Amino acid sequence: MHPTDTVLILGIPLDNLTMEETVDRIHGMVAAYRGDGKPRLVATVNVDFLVNTLSWFSDAPRHPELLGILQHADLVTADGMPLVWASRLLGNPLKERVTGADLVPKLALASPGKKLSLYFLGGRGEVARQAAECLKKKNPGMIIAGVDSPFVHIEGEKLAEADEDDTEVIERINEAEPDILLVAFGNPKQEAWFHRNRHRLKAAVTIGIGGTFEFITGSVSRAPVWMQNAGLEWVYRFIQDPKRLWKRYIIGLLKFSVMVLPIIIQDRWKRLRMGGPKSDASEPPAPQGDTPLKNELNVVPLPNELDASVVAELKQQQEEWLAHGNGLVLDFRNVRFIDSSGLGFLLGLWKKGSARYAGFHMAGVQPPVMKTLKLNRVASLLSEHMVDDLEEIVNSQQSPALHRPFYHTLTSSKKARELQLYGALDAAQMQGFDTKRLLKAVASRHLIMDLTHLNFVDSTGLVLLLKIKKTVASSGHTCLTCGANTHVTQMLRVTRLDHFFPSLQDIRKARAVLDETILS
Repeated sequence: MHPTDTVLILGIPLDNLTMEETVDRIHGMVAAYRGDGKPRLVATVNVDFLVNTLSWFSDAPRHPELLGILQHADLVTADGMPLVWASRLLGNPLKERVTGADLVPKLALASPGKKLSLYFLGGRGEVARQAAECLKKKNPGMIIAGVDSPFVHIEGEKLAEADEDDTEVIERINEAEPDILLVAFGNPKQEAWFHRNRHRLKAAVTIGIGGTFEFITGSVSRAPVWMQNAGLEWVYRFIQDPKRLWKRYIIGLLKFSVMVLPIIIQDRWKRLRMGGPKSDASEPPAPQGDTPLKNELNVVPLPNELDASVVAELKQQQEEWLAHGNGLVLDFRNVRFIDSSGLGFLLGLWKKGSARYAGFHMAGVQPPVMKTLKLNRVASLLSEHMVDDLEEIVNSQQSPALHRPFYHTLTSSKKARELQLYGALDAAQMQGFDTKRLLKAVASRHLIMDLTHLNFVDSTGLVLLLKIKKTVASSGHTCLTCGANTHVTQMLRVTRLDHFFPSLQDIRKARAVLDETILS
C-alpha cells in the first residue's frame, strides 16, 4: 500500500495525516503566512458536514458555496470514523481521524513552545471565554490573542447587512493579529464567514471547529476513550440527547451510506476486473522529451490504472509540470481505472493550477473514467477542463487560464435598465468592486437582473444582489430577476433567499412582466 497525501470521498479532498502531522502542517501554514500574508483555512469534516454539503444522488451539490470552499481549503481533515471506514473500503485508508475536539488542545499544548497566539471566536454565551480559560489553566504559557462571541448571518435578508456586521469583528481580530483563529459558528456558517472575509482577515490560520468549545469546558461530555477509538463516539452523544441528534445521526448516516455505497461497489468491481499483475502501460509516466520551455504545453501521458502506486510517483513531478509552459495536459486516452487517491491527485492538480492561473486540461477521457468521475461527484467540476484531443487545445489559440472573472453590463431604456451578470460572482471577485457606483446607477429606474450567464454565486455575491434589489425598491421601482441556473437557484434556496429572488424563465419573459407592471 502506498500512502497518499489526499483521499477523495464524494468530491471532498481529505488530507491523509495523523494528528501530529496535522499540527505540524498548521505550524507550517503559520510560518508561510509570515512570508506571503495569505490567510489559510483548515476544515474538519464529519458526516453531518458532508451530507449538508451534498445532495442524495446527483453530483449537483446541496450547498454549492460550501462545496467550493471545501475543495479550495488549504487543509481538510476527517473528523469522523465513517469517513475513515469509507476510505478503507475504497482501498486507500486514511491514517486516522483528526477531530476538532482533539486538535485544539494539541495546538494549545504546542503554542507556548512555538510562541503562537490563539483567538477564540464564536460559541454560545461565555463558552468561548470559558474554553480559553480552561486551556490556559492547562497550558500556562499559552497566548490568548482574544475572545469574541458575535452573531453572524449567512442566510435571509439580514445577509445584506453582513459586510457591515462583520467589519467590527474583523477589526478586533486584525488588531490582535492571531496566529490561529478558532471559529466555532458551526457548519456551514464558520466556513462561509471565513470565505467572505478572507481578503481582509489578518490571521494566519483559521480553523472551523464547530462545538469544540463545549467539549473543552465539559458542558458537553465526550465519550470514553475506548468508544472514541472504536468509532462509537456518535452512539454516546446520541444517547445523551436523542431528541436533538436523531435526525443528524440516523438520517445523516443513512444518506452517507446511500451516497458512498455505489462508489465502493464500483471500485471493488473494477479492481476485480483489472486484477493481476500490472502491465507495462501501468508504469508511472514521465513527460516525453526535454523539460518544456516557457509558453509550451506540457503533455503527460497517463497509465491505464491511476491508483495510489502511480500517484506516489506522479506527485514528485507535479511541481515541475505546473512551473513550466502555458499549461498542463493530462493524456487520459489509456486510462480505464481511477481510485480515490487518483481522484484526490487530480483535484490537487486542479486546485494548484487554479491558484497559479495555470492551464489544466484532461484530454481523451474515456467513458469508464467519466462514469467514475460522475459517481464521485467531480465530473461537473472537471468537465470544463476536458477536451477530446490535443489538437483542440493547440488550435484554440487561447490561453488555457482557468480563472474566469466576473463582469457585468448595464443597458438603459426610457422605462427600465437591464443588468447582465457574467462569470462567477464570489468573494474573490468582490474585492475592489465598486458597489456604490453600481447601486447609484440602478437606483432611479425599474431593473431586470439577467442571471443567464452567471455561472456561480456565493453568499458574498448574494449580498450584492440583495443590495441592488433593496436599492431599486427603496426608490419606488420594480426589480425582476431572470435566467438563474441550477447552481444559482440552489444557493438562493440554501440561504433562504429564493422567495426574495423569484426567477423568471428568460429576459423576454421578464420584459413582458415588467411591461404589465408598468401599465398596471
